[in-house]
Amino acid sequence: MSINKKILIPFLLLAMQGCVNQPKFTQEEQKIAVPINNNTYFTDAFKKLNKLLKVYGQPNYKFQVKTIENMTSARQSMPMDSKSFLRTPLILHMDRLSLLAYEPIYNKYETQTTGHVYFPTMKKVMPELVINGSITQFDKGYISNSRNFDLDVEFGGGRGATDTRFDHDRSKSLSQIAMDLNIFKYKDRSYISGVATQNKIVISRERKKNRFGLFLNGSGLGYSKYATMQQSKDEALRILSEYSLIQLLGRLYQVPYWKCTTPNMPIDQDIVDKKVAQFNSVNKTVKMKLIERLLNFYIIPAQKIDGKISKNEMNLLKNISKNYHFKSKEILSASFYKELYNNAPIFQ
Repeated sequence: MSINKKILIPFLLLAMQGCVNQPKFTQEEQKIAVPINNNTYFTDAFKKLNKLLKVYGQPNYKFQVKTIENMTSARQSMPMDSKSFLRTPLILHMDRLSLLAYEPIYNKYETQTTGHVYFPTMKKVMPELVINGSITQFDKGYISNSRNFDLDVEFGGGRGATDTRFDHDRSKSLSQIAMDLNIFKYKDRSYISGVATQNKIVISRERKKNRFGLFLNGSGLGYSKYATMQQSKDEALRILSEYSLIQLLGRLYQVPYWKCTTPNMPIDQDIVDKKVAQFNSVNKTVKMKLIERLLNFYIIPAQKIDGKISKNEMNLLKNISKNYHFKSKEILSASFYKELYNNAPIFQ
């Protein structure tokens, strides 16, 4: 190699480093990586759900969380047990229920004696409800796409003595995790009808590459820079677990849990339909109490719940109907109650 080439190659290498920009991710692309903090993703949502149970006067059940097993074929890619993702927010934020440490299901005799006949100092407190479920799906790279831009320019009077190339590559792939949760009664192992969830979360992986090359008489140098961003599977599983748990408890207690998150979850129509059916099944006095109860979510100070719609309450309901653009105008109708329930600003 000539002295000129020995001097030229390091110079060209430094020049190419300057020509190749480090790929960067936009703020929008980086959103998949948040949140990163010491609290769970739905911390505020669990606190609101806890408050919701108090507002609606729900009972304090004793819970256990059973093993949330990885039932997918990707045994090495996902945790074998995810119950900690469910227990942690319950312990931290849900004092309106009691969480008991999970142990294997007791046999019939021990259930009847509660274990204290032979061990009086170790009397066991039996759970009432058990949260059960599994990871049912992990599809890695089920969708992927890429794009590429190449630029090739030759110099040297058409003889091809000098050739410059530039590559600009972008690729993205999506994976997904699915989880099923349900609740059964500890006493007889019967599942609670309608109290189950089946949700999935999508994991994104993006890769960017810029490359610059320079060739002289068949010899050349290339310089590349890469950037890769991938959402953590464990972080995604925690988000999926907590989202599903909020939905599961909301369906169990029959409360508008979708108002606990920001932005709100989609309205659970099954719960709304059950509330409307309950409204239709009671007498006029109870209907008025149900309406008065919802009215107190809209106004301050709260009105007395006595089953008698006063003139002042009637005017308040009419104003609410106007401000929230209710379609129904008949105060004691099921359709009006449904709109009042759906629009109630519980956490103002």
